[in-house]
Amino acid sequence: MPLEVNKHVQRMHRYQPFDVDTSEMIYELQEDWTQSLFPVVTLTYLLKAIERPATKTIVLTGDAGHGKTSLCASLLANLQVDTEPVTPDVRKAVFRELSEAGDASRPIGRTRGGRPLYILRDLSELSLQAGAHKLVELLDPPDEGVAILCANEGQLRKCVAKDDNLDKDGTGRARILVETLTAGIARGQVSDPTGSVTVINLNYQSVAADSTIGGLVPWVLKQWTTQWSRWKSCETCDAQNVCPILANRKELSDPAQGPQRRAAIRDVFAAAERTGAVITTRQALSVISYMLTGGLSCEDVHAKYQWSHSNRSWQAPHLYHQALFGDRLTQQQRHLVPAFFALRKLDPGKVSRRQVDDRLDPDAAGVFPPADTSSYLQRVRTTRDVQKQAEQLRGLYTFLRRADFFNSGDNKDRFARMGLQAGDDFVGVQDKDRDRADTRVRDRFLKGLEAVQGIYRAGSNPDFFILDPAFFTHRARAAVISRRVPSKGVEVVDQVTQWQEAGRTGLAPEMQNAVEWLNRSIYIRIPAITPDQDAVSVEASLLRFELLNRWAAGLRSDVQHEAEIRGLSGSLAELADSLNKDDEIQVLVGNVMRKLMIDVGDKIKSVRA
Repeated sequence: MPLEVNKHVQRMHRYQPFDVDTSEMIYELQEDWTQSLFPVVTLTYLLKAIERPATKTIVLTGDAGHGKTSLCASLLANLQVDTEPVTPDVRKAVFRELSEAGDASRPIGRTRGGRPLYILRDLSELSLQAGAHKLVELLDPPDEGVAILCANEGQLRKCVAKDDNLDKDGTGRARILVETLTAGIARGQVSDPTGSVTVINLNYQSVAADSTIGGLVPWVLKQWTTQWSRWKSCETCDAQNVCPILANRKELSDPAQGPQRRAAIRDVFAAAERTGAVITTRQALSVISYMLTGGLSCEDVHAKYQWSHSNRSWQAPHLYHQALFGDRLTQQQRHLVPAFFALRKLDPGKVSRRQVDDRLDPDAAGVFPPADTSSYLQRVRTTRDVQKQAEQLRGLYTFLRRADFFNSGDNKDRFARMGLQAGDDFVGVQDKDRDRADTRVRDRFLKGLEAVQGIYRAGSNPDFFILDPAFFTHRARAAVISRRVPSKGVEVVDQVTQWQEAGRTGLAPEMQNAVEWLNRSIYIRIPAITPDQDAVSVEASLLRFELLNRWAAGLRSDVQHEAEIRGLSGSLAELADSLNKDDEIQVLVGNVMRKLMIDVGDKIKSVRA
């Protein structure tokens, strides 16, 4: 049999921006027009939004790589074919027209209601002055049309600020775009009160969404690994028995264990997004491509095969469960795909758990083991030998832990294996059927917030202490208590519930329907000091929630997590009671409450509270 080059592997390899001959890849510029596109819910939302009579301007914003241009192209293609399937010829024609008329100088199509459709492909292609004028112009498109603008958030804010400068021919009209964007962050609504302006923040778009499909990641994995026709050429390749790319495909398409392995990969991406990382479509495709190919091309595998037909010692770093964490990439290469940094923080290979490590068997490392296991048992004679053996053992157990994480059918401890002990509680907050009488999550949250202020109290307490802000960072032996909050009125809610409470309308936020949605934050809502004030909400990503839980247990690192502590302290300062004019002052001395009372002659008396 000859050595075959799989065109599907070549296509996947083009998503990796690491080669010198690879420019920044864009999702919609792949040559294979026969590949289907992910059915993103934002497209469905856009098709409905452009038909609303009040809609005039729609802005798609967010980081580069979310697929804003691809969304516009898919929208045009769907409008052209109506109910018919979108063919490759239609997609090619649409992209060609979008490149020619994507400056919104003329209508590029029509809505189903007959209104002209204008599309600005990229606001960044214009200068700030030109961009500001274009924004104002498209707030009221000609002929009662609809305008769609693609804009990175930074460029959008700069152009709006340019228009806000009334001394330099600014109109101030574009301000509505940033106001709508800000309202979306605060309350989850994507439209202004009149309904004429819609701003969809694609930084809320998830690649591992809570949906029946599970988001982009499992959909792409299934598309790229389970379609037999794409891998047919590998069956006649001489190097198939030593090829890690084909081994990855077989592992992830296996009828028995493939679904659980793909689900585990999706869980890692979801956890990364919940820790606060924004993973764009482009980044997700780059990571999946690198994971499946191990960073190799068919030619690379052929060269290894020709050197030795039976060598099985070089493949291990290129297996999917190792390549997912980008060990072989340099720091510079990882910066090209920042998602690798977020994923490496959750590497199960770096987490030691006895119940996992005790069942790992180096002799069952698979067909492509990391190295000859007998080399780890050789007698050591020098300090260098000890260090070398320790390094080999670390590498071996990292490999085995990762492989076992994706092979394990038990998904109950996946968060713990990624080093996130509080992960299950974080996800459980959004469960509408959870037991409301179970206050463990709330109590640990409050205990962690006390620890941020330097307060460590034993047991379960019925109240929550807030120090005077002056004592947050310069805590001496004693500190003044600014306020005591009964725990009973405090609640922990998910992102959607927080938006509903903040909006006070009772309506479900539109954001969760406008993007591929995943709850990435939870909030603890603490009642305000006076009835006319709003409750103070402290936001926590999965990483911050994990830190709070560990601080509540007594662990803390002021230097390493200084930024987190400073942010939380700022939120708690809003709860301090600056209006308290009582002569009685509550002081925490060590962990003992005392009352200081001002008596006649300004004498201060101290009693135990």
